[in-house]
Amino acid sequence: MKETLMLPSSRLPAIPAWLAAPFRLLEPVGNRLLLIAFCGAFSFVFMCLFTPFNMNQWYNGGPVTVTGVFAVFSGCGIAALSISQFGLMRLKGKKPLRHWQFLAWFMGESMLVAAIVNIVNVSLHDYLSFSWSEYWDTYKYGFGVLALPYSIALLWFQRGAPQIQPAPVPIPAVEEKVAEHLLIRDEYDKLALSLPPASLLMLKAEDNYVQVFYRNGQGVKKELVRSSLKKLEPQLAGFNITRAHRSYMVNISNVLLFKKNAKGHYLMLEGLDDQPVPVSASYLPQFQQKFTPDS
Repeated sequence: MKETLMLPSSRLPAIPAWLAAPFRLLEPVGNRLLLIAFCGAFSFVFMCLFTPFNMNQWYNGGPVTVTGVFAVFSGCGIAALSISQFGLMRLKGKKPLRHWQFLAWFMGESMLVAAIVNIVNVSLHDYLSFSWSEYWDTYKYGFGVLALPYSIALLWFQRGAPQIQPAPVPIPAVEEKVAEHLLIRDEYDKLALSLPPASLLMLKAEDNYVQVFYRNGQGVKKELVRSSLKKLEPQLAGFNITRAHRSYMVNISNVLLFKKNAKGHYLMLEGLDDQPVPVSASYLPQFQQKFTPDS
C-alpha cells in the first residue's frame, strides 16, 4: 500500500515552543480573584515594611499619611487589575492567550496600574503635576512593586496546575506511526481525544465541529470536537489518514471497499456499513492509485 500524502505542519519552528503554548493559569475565575487580592495585600504590606525607593519620605507632611498613601496605591492596583482581568480580558474572546501574548498583556496591565496610580497621586498632592516624566517614574516604581507578588502568584498557580505534555510535532516519515497515540486537539489547542491510530475510522465536518468516529471494543463510538478538518489535518499527518471529501477524512487502513455507483465514487469503512463516505473528484486520484474499484 502506498503512503498517504503528508501535509505540512502550520507550526512556526522559529517561535520557541513555550512562547507559542497557550497560557491557562489565569483562566479559572478563582485564580484571577486570588491574584488581584494577593497583589493588593502583598504590595501594601511590602511598601509599609520596606518602604522601597524611600517612598515614606516622599509623602511626609502631606494631606494623607504615608500608610494612607500606600493603602490608596494598593487600592489603585486592585482596581486596575480588576479592570484588566474581568473587563478588558473579555475583548480577546474565548481563545486563550499564548505565553508571548500574556507577557505583552502583563506589560499593558503594569501601564494601566501606573496610569491610575498617577492620576490619583497627582490629585492628592498639589505639588505634583501631570507629565510624561511623572508617569514614567510612577510606572518604574509601580512595576517594581507589582512584579514580585504577580510572579509569586503565578508560580503558586503553576505548582497546582496539571502537567500536560504537548503533542509531538508531526514529522514526515516513510514508516507509519503505529506505536504512539493519536492526539486530537480542539480549536483552543486543548486535548479533546487520545486514541490508537488504528482505532480511528473517519472524521466528518459538521458546521463548527468535527464528528470523530472510532472503534471502542466491539462497537463504534463518535465524539464531537469543536474544530475543523483544516485545523486537524496537521495533527493527523503521518497516521495514514487522508482527505476523501471536503467534509470527510478517512483512515486508509480501515477502508473495506472503494466503489463507483451512479452518484460517483464512495468508500465503505470497517464498522460503518451504513455510512458510505463520498470521494470527491479533487481527492479521487490518490484513491484510484491505492485501490482497484469494483466493477
